[in-house]
Amino acid sequence: MKLKISPVFYPLFLAFALFLLDKIFFLPVIVENTYSWKKVERQFYELKEDLFLVLKEEQSKNPKRNIGVILGSSRSGEFDSEMLENFVKNTSTFNFAAPLGPPSFQAYWLDRLIDSSIPLRYVLIETDPLLFSKSSIEYSLNGSYDLFYVLKNIDFYRHSNRNPWFVNAKGFSVDEVETYFLKKSFALYKYPLDPGAIKANNREIEIGFIPGLNVGMTGKEHKRGYIDKVKMANRVKFGALPNDIKFANADFFLEKDAENMFNQYLRRTPISPTQIYFFKHMMERLKGTGIPVIIYFPVVADQLRKKMLNDGVLLEFNTNIQKLVEDANKVPNTKIFIIDPNENPNWTCKDFVDSIHLSGACFPNLLPILFPDSKF
Repeated sequence: MKLKISPVFYPLFLAFALFLLDKIFFLPVIVENTYSWKKVERQFYELKEDLFLVLKEEQSKNPKRNIGVILGSSRSGEFDSEMLENFVKNTSTFNFAAPLGPPSFQAYWLDRLIDSSIPLRYVLIETDPLLFSKSSIEYSLNGSYDLFYVLKNIDFYRHSNRNPWFVNAKGFSVDEVETYFLKKSFALYKYPLDPGAIKANNREIEIGFIPGLNVGMTGKEHKRGYIDKVKMANRVKFGALPNDIKFANADFFLEKDAENMFNQYLRRTPISPTQIYFFKHMMERLKGTGIPVIIYFPVVADQLRKKMLNDGVLLEFNTNIQKLVEDANKVPNTKIFIIDPNENPNWTCKDFVDSIHLSGACFPNLLPILFPDSKF
């Protein structure tokens, strides 16, 4: 006797078949060939899980060593344990910075560390309008957070307000949660198919601006090697990556880059209530703990700083952050400090690779400002 299937079920079968077909594009070998080799941001976020395991192993091997944590963006990515040992003794510093790492990403890892009873010697939190922008969450939604954390922090009933500091958000917006689940569920949403990327991934990389002169490896091979470098940095530098770019770019380039950065992240785009919420959450978790906390206002090129000042976004931002820190410090045994090198006369090395990244040659000048003896 033949089993008859009603035509009503055909669309369901088709949808299920397409859903299964989509999962093929999650396979590492497929991703490596179809997702642009130049896009490495997701790996920085995903490999923080690996760094967390390294941290726990290091703590187990050296229980008498203190643990310091860096939370921020690529601008803090160079701060490594060895260089910071000169400022914070007997401390292993783990760098959880990631490209454009917003407060929601910072809070996620701060929660993981505190909930795991990691004894924190200090915490550095990088904070500025770029990291609080609505676009800043894009990378972390693609490579960070776990399911329970997102579900626990959904802001279902967010009320709109022209001033984001008065929104009183409760977590991720519904749109952000929807994006997170789509990227978790559908490979082609997370890794859009790009024929150009497939070709580039399997073509040898050319050296700089010299057409036809290749480095002897394909794009995907170069990316594979870079990911291995990040994994090695987790073990040797505890997550930090050396900044080998030690030159200053020309003013005309910095002006153009500053214009692009400002237009992309800040022009006509209010600060994200989501990021304000998670910054407040970090202050709640850290106040009363006695842990020294540095709120670092990262340096940017004068061209970008002037645009933020003229627009008013920087003054408003700094004022609100200072108020939140002042309120937190009213709780006994709270040690939260704001450090803005822009206001410090000892910051003299002001060479920038682009409008937001300081030259590697300037970090020795920056570190004594960020880690003054009086704070520790």
